[in-house]
Amino acid sequence: MKSDIKKIDNKISKLEMQKKIIARSLKYDKRKKRTHRLIQIGALAEKYFDLYKLDISDVEEVFSQFSNFVKSNKLDKHKK
Repeated sequence: MKSDIKKIDNKISKLEMQKKIIARSLKYDKRKKRTHRLIQIGALAEKYFDLYKLDISDVEEVFSQFSNFVKSNKLDKHKK
């Protein structure tokens, strides 16, 4: 009886460890996708707004200048 309980406890421990590994992997993948998306957005912003020679504070100033315009003039398909 005790050995059966011990076996079940071992299985539970193994499953909990597998669950943690899978959760870590999902979190890593989600973070990697977000990072890739942010890099793509930055590259597009640099390309279309000609931001190659500006430092980050200047880029933020450009974005803040156009922020309200962009938000209010999005196409319906891009609004959520």
